[in-house]
Order: sequence, then structure tokens, then C-alpha cells
Amino acid sequence: MTPLLFLFSSLQLANAAEDESKEKVTTTFNDDFEIRYYVLEDRLPDPGDVPVFNYVEQVNRLNATVASGAWALETQVDEVALFANQYRLDGELRAERSIVSDDLFSPLPDFSYATVEKIRARYEKPSVVFIVGDTYAAFGRGIALNLNRNVDIDIDTSIQGVKGLFRPGAWDVTMVAGQLNRQQVFQDNVNGEIYGDLRHAVGGARVERFGLGPANIGAHGVAYDFVEEPGWKPGFEELGTSPDAVIGGATAEVMGVAGIDWYVETDVFGFTSDTLPASRPQQEDKPGYATYASAAFYPGKTTWLVEGKRYFQAERVNSLLAPELYEVVVAPTLEYERQITEDSSATVNSNDIWGGRVRMDYTLKPGEFIPYVSQAIFRDLELGGLHFNETPETVAHTVIGVEYLRDEFSALINAGYRIDVRDNGASRDERGALPGPDDSDRQLHGDAAIRFPVGAILAGEAQVAAEVYQWGVNPFQQQDYVEIETGWTLQHGSAVALTWYSDLTTNPLVNSTGNLTEALYGAAELQVKPSPAWTLKAFYGAYKAGIRCSGGQCRLLPGFEGTRFSVVGSF
Repeated sequence: MTPLLFLFSSLQLANAAEDESKEKVTTTFNDDFEIRYYVLEDRLPDPGDVPVFNYVEQVNRLNATVASGAWALETQVDEVALFANQYRLDGELRAERSIVSDDLFSPLPDFSYATVEKIRARYEKPSVVFIVGDTYAAFGRGIALNLNRNVDIDIDTSIQGVKGLFRPGAWDVTMVAGQLNRQQVFQDNVNGEIYGDLRHAVGGARVERFGLGPANIGAHGVAYDFVEEPGWKPGFEELGTSPDAVIGGATAEVMGVAGIDWYVETDVFGFTSDTLPASRPQQEDKPGYATYASAAFYPGKTTWLVEGKRYFQAERVNSLLAPELYEVVVAPTLEYERQITEDSSATVNSNDIWGGRVRMDYTLKPGEFIPYVSQAIFRDLELGGLHFNETPETVAHTVIGVEYLRDEFSALINAGYRIDVRDNGASRDERGALPGPDDSDRQLHGDAAIRFPVGAILAGEAQVAAEVYQWGVNPFQQQDYVEIETGWTLQHGSAVALTWYSDLTTNPLVNSTGNLTEALYGAAELQVKPSPAWTLKAFYGAYKAGIRCSGGQCRLLPGFEGTRFSVVGSF
């Protein structure tokens, strides 16, 4: 009997023995079913223009919870299958694309895969929480440990092990240990060549003390050990060896001192092996460090937020995880995430950066009309990795915006200008001239989300985002581009919504092609909610590939052309 089954059997026996508790057993399910028909550009040479490489992908995610009082057993089962994906050559059945890689065992046919992705037993009381199985954890602002579900960009990596949270009085004590369990089946992205989990090990503890006058303080430590081969490992890769990275940090939050709310976190990174490469060879033996601080104050009708950061080699902990599409350390970036590009994503993940941001909100009309202005300045000293530049840069980013809410009308509008000024001494252009102010990267961007009534029973919503990007001098010169994304929705309450999407891009780094023209994409989606517990969606058309960032993590999402149908329900 597995530990999880033993725990749940013990729960049933305890309920039977203690009649006075009379806790009811409740069972809930949530299912997300999706079918996608992919239209691909690939064609047979003879006969021409035959779309034989189009295929169907079906994905299902089932979450189930059985709970009784303080106890609960939760599990998530993921399944994916490909259809119209096989052909016969010389009498042999072959697949156009593999759903799983050779190193992953699957008892199902070649075109399908299913797995118990998450499973946990949980005991929760106000003073104690204990979890065996898959869990999540984040310490402080996430500089030392940040493993949470990020459904905006289809990331779900859990810690498969044990977690305890104890609350004796004004203290919180958190302990967690286990191996990382990366989501294998994607709900929103293309599935293929699924491989076994690389069970990286993590262990950490955090202690917090609340109510020390106006202050809350905390301290934490985290250790990571990374593996190169998939499969189960006995704790840290080999018992008796030191972990690859050890992080120690402390936080302090002070409320209302001198009319200001303060927060500061500092972490120190120690690297005990050469498994995690440094951005520069001469920094291999140097420890890393990261500090984030903020101050919020509220004079008159204004709200001010001042933030600062200094990160050195903090992203080194994530250096091996790029192929796995997630991060274990996610520090505050101070970036405007809606307009991250191929260039600025390198600044988000820089190993050697310092800077800050100031934002001021002005309440012209409380709860109704609030404009703001934000100014960020960073000094990015890293040159490797995703960076296009060959010398350090000074980044300045100004953003202004307004929030307007009144009755059934709302508007969130933002606009900004970003410039990355490269130091003199960068690569020379064709004339042999050094870069100057005119050779800086420049970005002009804006976005808006506006909701408004349409007649007596309908509501409309417009989502618009646009940017104009001008590249500076690069070793491999890129082409300036324009991108525009729009979404227009007509909605009847929460029951029915019809949306038209369109994307336009001239960015040559975008790895997709439009369905209306080479640069223009169009799509329509119908959403129906027959009841609050059920949602049905039907999509037809295409959208572009591109970088999307959420919560400090960035991911390159592929484009899509075809048809998609999904059903999400709870019961």
C-alpha cells in the first residue's frame, strides 16, 4: 500500500471510530476537455497543396478532490492523444510526430499518453497544515524559492514530497522537501516528444515572526540539487554529496513608520559545484546575491511606490531549466510585462542588473478616475545568454496610464516608451562607426481594455495592444517591426460571448505565419456558459507566436492555426 492510500484509509477509519465528529465526505470533480485541429503549412511536393500533415490533438485534465473535515485527497490526471497523425510506408505504420520520447514508458498506444500528474493528501487546521505528495511553495518575494502554478503561461511545476506549515502563536514555520514534478501534458500549448521528469531535488525552510510592533520579519534557507537524467532519485542526487546551490535570505516588512510601508529582502547564493554555469567564466567561484526593496507612501491624493533591485548571479539557479520551460527562482522584475520583447526578456532574466522604478497614482475621483505615471531605470551589465548587445546597457522605461470605472463603463489605458542605451565601445556598424544615441534599442507601445454597454442587454469589450520597435546595433542585425493585437467581444451577461481576434506583426523573429496574409492573423471564438459550473468554447482561425510574461516568468508561446473546442465543467 502506498503512503497516500495508507493516509486516506486511516482517514476513513478515524471517521468511522469518532461518531461525534460526523464529518461528511464530499467529492468534487473539475474537468477540462479540449480538441484542437492544427492546420500546418507543410505540403507534399506531389501532388501539391495537399494538407496531409494537418492533425488533431485532444487533451483532457481531470481534477478530483475527496474531503472530510480537515482531511482531503486531491489528484490530477492528464491525458493527450493525437489523431490523423499516422501513415503507412512500405506496409509499416509510422507516426508523423511522436507524442512521447523514447525514454518515457507509456502502456498506451503510440498516439496517446496519460499520467497521474499530481496527487496529494492534505491535513489542514488553523494551527497546522501538512501535505504529502504534490505541493507548492514560495518564500518572501520568490528570490530564493518560487514554485507555484502559473496558468497564464501554462506552467505547473510542483514539489513532490512533504510540506509542513506550523503556526504557534505569532510564528509561521514552513518546511518543504521533495523532487520537482514538471507538468508533462500542456493544456494550452502543443504536446509532443513528452519526456520523463528530471527529478531535481529541493529542500527549504522559512521562519516568520509577526507583530513585532509594526514589523514582520522572516528568514529562510533553500538547497537545490539538479540531475541530468530523468527518473526517480533518492532525495538529493546522491546521498552524501553537497547540493549544487544553497540560498539563505531574510525579509523585513515594516508598516506605517514615518507614514511609509517598507519591505526589504536580501538573499545570498552559494554554488558548490560547476553544474550551474555562470554567465562569465571568471564568476564561477563567486557567490550570488539579490536584494529587493520597496517603500509605499500616501501623501494627499497620491500613492507612491518606490522599488529597487540588485541581482547578481541569482538567475544562475535557473540556468539548466530553460528546456523544461519553468524556473525555481522568480524575483520581482519591475518590468511592464505586457510589452516584453525578444530583447527585453534578456533584461528580465539578467544575471547582473541593478535599478529601480517609481510609480505615482493620483486619485482625481476616488474609485472612479485614477491616472498614473511610472519611471523605471535599469543598468544591465550582463552580455551573454539571450542578450543581443555586446556592451552593457542603461535602460529607461516611462509608462503612463489611466484607470476609469463608472457604472457599466470601464477603461484601462497604458502607453510607454523604452530606450536601451548601449555603452560606447560596442560593435561597429558597416561604416566602422561606434554606436551612439541613434543606435539604441527603442520601443513605443500602448494597450487598452475598454468595456462599455451595447443597448439594454449587451456589453462590449475592446482589447488593443500595439508596439513599434526599432533595433539598435547588433552582431546579427535584426529588422525593425510593428505589432498590433486586438480583441473585440460582444457579450450577453455571463451566458454568451462572441469575440473576434486579429494580430498583425512584421517581426521576422516570430515563428508563425498569418492565415489572412503572411503578416495578418484573424480568429473568432464563441463562449457559452449554460450554467455557472460549465463553460463551452469554440475557436476558429489563427493567432501569432510570441513572448508572454506573467509573474516574472517569460515563455515563448507558439502560434496556432486551425479549430479548437473546449469544455470545462465542475460537478
